[in-house]
Amino acid sequence: MKTKTTKRAWSLLLALALVVTTVFSGATTAKAAEYKDYYVSQSAETLVAGVEQKYPFTHEKTGDVYIDMIFAAPVDIALSLYNSEGNLVDATNNPMNIAATDMTVWQETAEGWVLQDTWTLTAGDYAYGVTSATDVQYMLIISAPLEAAKISQDKATITKGFTKKLSVENGEVEKWSTSKKSVATVDSKGKVTAKKAGKAVITATLTDGTKLKCSVTVKENKYTATKLTTGDVSYGNTAMSVYNASFDKSGNLVIKARYVNKMAYKVSELRDIKVTVTDANGKKVGTYKLSKKKVSVPSGSTKDFTFTIKKANLKKKTVDLRNCEFETEGTSMYYY
Repeated sequence: MKTKTTKRAWSLLLALALVVTTVFSGATTAKAAEYKDYYVSQSAETLVAGVEQKYPFTHEKTGDVYIDMIFAAPVDIALSLYNSEGNLVDATNNPMNIAATDMTVWQETAEGWVLQDTWTLTAGDYAYGVTSATDVQYMLIISAPLEAAKISQDKATITKGFTKKLSVENGEVEKWSTSKKSVATVDSKGKVTAKKAGKAVITATLTDGTKLKCSVTVKENKYTATKLTTGDVSYGNTAMSVYNASFDKSGNLVIKARYVNKMAYKVSELRDIKVTVTDANGKKVGTYKLSKKKVSVPSGSTKDFTFTIKKANLKKKTVDLRNCEFETEGTSMYYY
């Protein structure tokens, strides 16, 4: 438990006090935008000598809690913090006794005498206790600093025909909007639907007027990768890798692969060719198989092939190809 000057704009509360009096004038406090108020005195409160006044509150996130108080004059006072079971929180100087003469913690202002306390707490239910040695009137705020509102992503890439859910933390969304409906739309819950290749900006407008933006890039539903080269394969070996895949107008999956021969001999035949396609979750989309294919690939050269998995043979008819994986297998045959 400790006292310190917080960054709170005290004028919101101090304006309620009358200087050099023992009674505060009643008024409604304005809420500081950068703080979450757990408790706010709406008018002067009376502490009866020797009787503890407790203020229950729920701390929403682990972090600092500020207790701000203002008195007409310093008094002998005890400050306590209790957990959800009603027991004192285990901490040094809890309760903390503060003397009216201790000018290291009392802060004199034009509006009154300020006393501040700060705790770093985990999320949960608490109660703050205040006990005065004499009858006194005062006002109190228990609050926590608000984190800035933020959108779940400020940049996103979505495949045409697919969706992505956006959300906002530490803020209430009043409406979602898009800069280009032909590229991407967004519903009232932040679900973005990719319409066609291009760019759009999705905006979340908060109830306080804040605007949070996500730049969305929509890409065509096709798989692309760098083509295999002879430099990628060590001498004495062969390899095959898929570099492009897309659906044709009939819904068949057309796969293009490059084969590299780094053996000392010309490859004349490929056997047991197998291309397995899996989605981003590792689930099988489809498999292409061919037992034998006559070829002519000289040593140190490459050859491109096209394989097609018929729509009827696909386990998933709709899939995000951009995020799929393609595994190739087979045997190279040569004659000498």
